[in-house]
Amino acid sequence: MESVPAYLWFALFNISLALFVILDGADLGVGALFLAAREPERSAMAEAIGPLWYANETWLVIAGTALFGAFPLAYSVILSALYIPVMMLIFGLMLRAVSVEFRNHSAHKAFWGAAFGAGSLLAILGLGCVFGGILGSPRVENGLYAGGPWDWLNVPSCLIAAGTAAACIMLGAASLVRTTEGAFLNRSWRLLQVAASVAAGLYVASLAVLPLARTQVADAWAEPPRVFLVPFFLLAGAFCLVMTLSNSLRRTNERAPLRWSAAVILSSWGAALAAAFPCFVPYSVSIAGAAAPRSSLLFMLIGAGAVYPVIIAYNVYIRAVFSAKVSGDEPRSKY
Repeated sequence: MESVPAYLWFALFNISLALFVILDGADLGVGALFLAAREPERSAMAEAIGPLWYANETWLVIAGTALFGAFPLAYSVILSALYIPVMMLIFGLMLRAVSVEFRNHSAHKAFWGAAFGAGSLLAILGLGCVFGGILGSPRVENGLYAGGPWDWLNVPSCLIAAGTAAACIMLGAASLVRTTEGAFLNRSWRLLQVAASVAAGLYVASLAVLPLARTQVADAWAEPPRVFLVPFFLLAGAFCLVMTLSNSLRRTNERAPLRWSAAVILSSWGAALAAAFPCFVPYSVSIAGAAAPRSSLLFMLIGAGAVYPVIIAYNVYIRAVFSAKVSGDEPRSKY
């Protein structure tokens, strides 16, 4: 019972971070697709995500706050080990926010559109390197990070970063399929086919390389109940990838690809949690060991009970307001 608040906050942290990856990951994917789009298409793509990404970024703030307040030991280890990827994520988000505003008012729309795409791609790669660095099991001694600033930069983490980028671009293309119409819809379907194919290839490559490159990961996966849970989630993710690719080829249901793409993220997330549980930082810092004192966790739940419903209601409402399709012909908003 003593560890119940810690596990509850672990669940809240992962839910918040997963929502950021799915919701803002789709927006970042659309932003990365700016790099392959013509200027008139960029206006339609920007309008398709509109102000939604402002709301989606709130989940990153919530996740960061939960990590800092509820798991200070994990926060210090992760930030020490992954300072450079975290800065990549933050600077990418900053560049995206700045460039979209300059693009609205500048005569050099092509330049700022490319900057928007570069910022989105940088944020995606930073996020992927964070995931890759954590799954690579940072070296921890006596509760402190004992590695170097570039330990996260290796083949497995780069594959995971590339896979994260492909997954986010797939989410972005699936989002465009749901929110666009006309000739631009056909192009969105084609983008989804390419992104889903690349994501599937990187998915398989990551699964092959990570256990081979990290014997500690392979040993952990072989222990019960991980030996049953990890393959289940991985097969679920593979199935969802196949369904995403199948829908992109058949072009029958405009909403299905986004759902299947989100399911890919959730399945991969479940596999990562199953592989690491009960550790927060695999395989050195446990969830209970990383948590703040029980009294602090209980006190923080009061604030979480007030904040989470407001954030959820805000996200639901903004999606209801900005749910119209765009055609790419005459953008209706400042985006």
